[in-house]
Amino acid sequence: MLEAIRDYFFATGIRIGMKPAGGIRTSKQALAYLVMVKETLGDDWLNPQMFRFGASTLVNDVLMQIVKNVEGNYQGADYFSLA
Repeated sequence: MLEAIRDYFFATGIRIGMKPAGGIRTSKQALAYLVMVKETLGDDWLNPQMFRFGASTLVNDVLMQIVKNVEGNYQGADYFSLA
């Protein structure tokens, strides 16, 4: 998909964004997407107007990572549940 977006931009000069959804559950997966976007499309797509995640379950993992960095240990996966 990122290559199609890049090719479309090169052909038309019009920037379109991307919102990957589904299957992105961990911070590690999110970082992989961010790297792919940067390497394929460049820094101009690394903003909320051009690229954002559509994965609500990712929020819990990001919060768990923050708490681990602050407190030194992980909380349970359901500790931050927003549902």
